[in-house]
Amino acid sequence: MPTDNSNTSSIPRSIFSIQTENVRELEKAWEQGNRLVNESLRSSDQASISIQTKLMALLFSAYTEAIFSKLIHTPSALNQQEIDLLKGKFKQNSYLGWVECLKLVVNKITAKDQAHKDQVIYEVKNLLNTYIKKPNEVRNRMAHGQWVVALNSYNTQENEAVTEKIRDLDIVVLTRYKKSFFLMALIIEDLIESPDKAHVNSYQNSVDKFNREQAKMASWTLQGRVQKLKPKPTFCENCITK
Repeated sequence: MPTDNSNTSSIPRSIFSIQTENVRELEKAWEQGNRLVNESLRSSDQASISIQTKLMALLFSAYTEAIFSKLIHTPSALNQQEIDLLKGKFKQNSYLGWVECLKLVVNKITAKDQAHKDQVIYEVKNLLNTYIKKPNEVRNRMAHGQWVVALNSYNTQENEAVTEKIRDLDIVVLTRYKKSFFLMALIIEDLIESPDKAHVNSYQNSVDKFNREQAKMASWTLQGRVQKLKPKPTFCENCITK
C-alpha cells in the first residue's frame, strides 16, 4: 500500500547555507568570466572585452550582495530584529546596510574600549566607501540600462563623471576590487562571529595583510596583464642558424 507522505515536511535550509552555496557558485562564475576576458584580451577583441568587463562588474556586485546576506545570517550571531534592521538598510542603500552592520557588530565588542571601536569603524568604513559605495555607483547605472552613457539621478541629462567611470572599467580594476572586498569581508566576518576573540586576536593582522595586498596590487595594470597573456617564445634548437 502506498505511504501517505503529505504530512511529512523537510526542514528548510537556513539562509546562511543557501547564501554559502550562492557565494561558492559566484566564485566559480568569476573564474569562468575571468578566463573569457583573458581570451578576449589575447585576441584583442575589443567588443568582447567591453561586454565581458561590464558583465564582470555586475557579477562583482552580485557577489558582494550574497556575502552580505551570508554574513548577517551567520548562525548564533545576530538576532532576528538585528537581521531585519540590516536587511531594511541594505534594501534602501547597500552601502548604508554595510555601514549599519559594521556599527552594530563593533558595538558588541566588550574586550576593548571605545577608542578601539571608533578606530575600527573609521578604518573599515573607509574601505566600504572604496569597495562598496564607489563600485555600486557604476553598477546601479548599468543595471538600469545605462550601459555606456550614464544619466543623472533625474534622468534628464548625462552624468559625465559616471560615464567616465564606466569607460575606465577594466578587469584589473575589478580584480583589485574583488580581492580587496574579500579581505575586508573577512574583517567583518570576525566581528560578527567572535567580536571579543577572533576580532581582537586578528584585527591588526588582517589590516596589515590588507595593506600588503594593496601595495602588491598597486602596480597592476591592464597593459601588464595583456603582456603576461602573450604567448611565450619557444626555444627551438634546430631553428638556430649556424
